[in-house]
Amino acid sequence: MANIKQVAELAGVSVATVSRVINESGYVSPELRERVLQAMRELNYQPNAPARSLRRQETRTVGVLVPQLDHPFFSALSFAIEKTLSANDYYTFICSAEESRAQESRYIKMMLQQRVDGIILVPTSHSKESVELALEQDIPVVIADRDLPDLQLPVNRVLVDNFQGAYAGVHHLLSLGHRRIGIVGSPPHSEPIGKRIKGALKALADWGIAHDPALLITGDHQQFEMGYLGARQLFQQEPRPTAIFALTDVMAIGVIHAAYEHGMTLPDDLSVVGFDDIPLASYVVPALTTIAQPIYVMGETAAHILLRHMLNNEQPVETVKLEAKLVLRNSTTPPKP
Repeated sequence: MANIKQVAELAGVSVATVSRVINESGYVSPELRERVLQAMRELNYQPNAPARSLRRQETRTVGVLVPQLDHPFFSALSFAIEKTLSANDYYTFICSAEESRAQESRYIKMMLQQRVDGIILVPTSHSKESVELALEQDIPVVIADRDLPDLQLPVNRVLVDNFQGAYAGVHHLLSLGHRRIGIVGSPPHSEPIGKRIKGALKALADWGIAHDPALLITGDHQQFEMGYLGARQLFQQEPRPTAIFALTDVMAIGVIHAAYEHGMTLPDDLSVVGFDDIPLASYVVPALTTIAQPIYVMGETAAHILLRHMLNNEQPVETVKLEAKLVLRNSTTPPKP
């Protein structure tokens, strides 16, 4: 049985245009309308009742789906989204996928069943089908923080330049005189983490320093534990690193904890740089030098883009890339002679 995607491909139009023809909603030129109708006839496509129900009354609700709600970055991002939407008289369903493809898919289907007016999603690495499902039903979607490069359908994006941010973090350590720099992170299948690793390695290469694979530690542990265990592994090396770049602030805090357990004084014995600038970063001891993502601005921007597209889904797709900036605090200093 033909589906709406096949109709769009045969007619040479977007899925959204087919949906507007089916639901008689929004403007479609007579020429495009006829192409869609002809494709439907050729494929013997019969739109079902749920497809027709897309032309529905708004519910003033938005679905917000993040990978880990208990992570300080995602909780701060969710807060910014919810506050912005609430100020515009929208209610939010905030859900946590726990980095699970199956759980993410269930939540997306639940949001569609609840007739949300739009969705803001921080995708897992397996989100392509979930996002396509929403877009095919003509639901405005904004993806934030993590990109989906393989997604074929147009979608709104609010991203941060993770490559540039990581480059700046390692460049800072190199400019202080560090040459043996450990990197601790989660596996690079997370799109931002992959770009951070590439940015960090590019900074090393630009300074003429060969990459030592033993200095890059990744794993699937919870982030604090990953930083703690990764640092312990790096401390066993001889000579040990004089600095560690942790790919999130939570990991950096785990690194600091491991360093103190090993009797190190920070930053004299070890410099540490994080990434995110979560609120806790300025309160740990020593206060953490980090690459600041504009977390609140990211959430606020994603919400405003969604509001515009819920008001008028004919708007052009938007992509916003925000800058990550180095914030200097007390956890970095030149290495001991």
